[in-house]
Amino acid sequence: MTQAPLSSDQVSELDQFARSLNAELEAIGADRAEQAFGLGCGLGIMPLGALVLALWVLQVINLILAFILAAMAGLALVGVAALLAYRARRRAIQHAYHTTQEREISRFLSARTMSRAQFDTLAYRQLPEGAPLLDFLSPIRKESDELLEG
Repeated sequence: MTQAPLSSDQVSELDQFARSLNAELEAIGADRAEQAFGLGCGLGIMPLGALVLALWVLQVINLILAFILAAMAGLALVGVAALLAYRARRRAIQHAYHTTQEREISRFLSARTMSRAQFDTLAYRQLPEGAPLLDFLSPIRKESDELLEG
């Protein structure tokens, strides 16, 4: 592969661009996760509370057992809501990347005559572990030093 190495200005510009894209993905994912968690807890607590209250009123369970059952049901509800929030976050990030950010990256790179491999490799090296953008990158590991240092 014969690509010109990037200058330090280009590396800085790519790094800044990758970090801004990653920050957008993090914000979108956090927003959707928060919405899903709140919705899951809010909608789930009503039927669980009604069930525990009905069992207590009908004297199927006593007050202590009602509190224990409510606590266990609450923990289960939080677990399910957390799972839903995780899935909502992942889907929101994937959707945002494929609908907007993929095109933004293409426009950014074509305007600067840089390759996607250079962007992916640099972003992979610069972004912290666990960054949402890393899931969509395909870095070239062998040639990374040749492509980025100039």
